[in-house]
Amino acid sequence: MRIKALLQSKNIKNSFWIISEQIFQMLVSLVVGVLSARYLGPQNYGTLNYTASFVTFVNSIATLGMEGVVIKKIIDHPDREGEYLGGCIVLRLIASLVSIISIEIIIGLLNPADPLKLWLGLIQGIQLFWRSFLILDSWFQRYLKSKYVSIGKMLACLIVAGYRIFLLVTNKPIIWFAFAATISEMVIAVTGMVFYRLERKQRIRINLGYGVDVLKESYHFILSGLMVAIYSQMDKIMIGSMLGDLEVGYYTTANAISSMWVFIPTAIINSFRPMILELKSERNEMLYLRRLKQLYSGLIWMCLAFSLFIMLFGKLLIWILYGQAYLAAASALRICVWYELFAIIGSARGIWVLAEDKNRYVKYYLGIGAIVNLILNSILIPQFGINGAAFATLVTQITTSLIAPLVFKETRVHTRLVLESFICKWGSRKENGIGK
Repeated sequence: MRIKALLQSKNIKNSFWIISEQIFQMLVSLVVGVLSARYLGPQNYGTLNYTASFVTFVNSIATLGMEGVVIKKIIDHPDREGEYLGGCIVLRLIASLVSIISIEIIIGLLNPADPLKLWLGLIQGIQLFWRSFLILDSWFQRYLKSKYVSIGKMLACLIVAGYRIFLLVTNKPIIWFAFAATISEMVIAVTGMVFYRLERKQRIRINLGYGVDVLKESYHFILSGLMVAIYSQMDKIMIGSMLGDLEVGYYTTANAISSMWVFIPTAIINSFRPMILELKSERNEMLYLRRLKQLYSGLIWMCLAFSLFIMLFGKLLIWILYGQAYLAAASALRICVWYELFAIIGSARGIWVLAEDKNRYVKYYLGIGAIVNLILNSILIPQFGINGAAFATLVTQITTSLIAPLVFKETRVHTRLVLESFICKWGSRKENGIGK
């Protein structure tokens, strides 16, 4: 009965939609992505991902870190959700324009004799404009209607897959591949707006005051996202500058395989966030803490199982998917796969941070991680190449997830919470509040 009740809960059904969409997207993207990587070769594949890393680097600035805060605002002020969404969209549009200009300036300064990278960066940067409208995802998450977002993402995946197959068949040059991500974000944004219009409770109204209200609470997440970008993208930028685009291609391959399954824990985190925040809002402290530990426990053990699998079969997986030309990525993959565990813990921590109103601390320990990453990359990349970059990121993820929070008295409890989750007791149906 306990299992049946759990499977019938809205959170599980919502997670099912998200995970189903991600599995579909992973399978389609994996096939087409691998074919594209084989077609481009490690050199061009590295160039394409080198410029894409700049887009990812500024993403936290362009999106203003608003997603989690908006969910909380909608929960607390349901009568103002349309104004909160409208204000956030406008602010994100402005931030995306500034971000695109910044990308072009940075790429131009680092690669003054390579106009191709300027064009690639511009084309890939346009996707930030469309991401402004993805704040609507927060509304769908709040009301556990992620199936609509999932439908939009599956449609986008199919359209982009068809586009990439067309490029492969017609032997198009690398610049055509830069449009793929922008097309995907455009389709997702448009379908999201259509489904919101069909399902909405309120019309979207532009109210910059409400947008600024969200921004005041989300600036911690902007800084946090920027710090995360430093140690998740700076390694590719530094590899490209120190070693060349070929090594970026190898390193990107290792990252792609190590993170190919991350959509599952991400879907679970996104789906359970509203429920856990509501439990905290209702002051149901015991069930709130139990749910957090259960979430961490499930994520941790899933990550450990996947990491062990990659340790055993990673090289074979590279050979099967990417071919002989990419086997140089195998040693880095064995390191990369372990830092996904700590990255996922960091993602789940966002729920605790919001619930406990500890936003102000996040930027500090992520800042510590960014400093550690920059120092280690500067030392290890020249000595050990992409393996050094992978090890630097592993140490950084451990630092930000478990070590840095210990520096501050009010966040030490989170590290203890994570460690206790390794042996989390799931309890009886009554204790777990199944059906709640």
